Amino acid sequence: MRTAQRAVPAAKDAIPRVKQQAVPMAKSAGEAVRHSAEDVAAWARPHVDEVAAWAKPRVEDARSWAAPRLESSGRAVTETIAPAISEAMISAAHKLDVSPARRRRRVARVAAIAAMLAAAASAAAAVVLRRRPAEFGYAQGDAAETGQAQPEATVTQSLAEANGSQPDKISDESQLS
Repeated sequence: MRTAQRAVPAAKDAIPRVKQQAVPMAKSAGEAVRHSAEDVAAWARPHVDEVAAWAKPRVEDARSWAAPRLESSGRAVTETIAPAISEAMISAAHKLDVSPARRRRRVARVAAIAAMLAAAASAAAAVVLRRRPAEFGYAQGDAAETGQAQPEATVTQSLAEANGSQPDKISDESQLS
């Protein structure tokens, strides 16, 4: 135990001396590392160009070797895998959506009904227009040129011809007298 009691003051005295010696040693170690790094960089600078010159043709060789293989792989994927994936996607889409066929039929049915209604409406309009009497009679021949009024029988006959009906002979004779 006495030895331990004597060692403690000796250690306390040694700490400042070690600090004084350690600081300059650490500084010198840092300078040594920095100096060594500068030496390595100075040695590597000229060798970098040599290494780049050596590596460039090898990189180009690797690229020229890989390019055709990559292209053939792309073609193989396009010709084999892509169609299978495409077919699977189309099949899945058809399984999911079955309503487009029904929509087409519905649109066609609506279009057919609309066309039939339009045809029926135009036919009805034509019938109504044919049966309607003309409001004005136009003079024909010399009477129109001279400004003379046309007799009533001629007007009735012109109207009858215009709407496709034939006037009764009895009514024509009664109008003439």
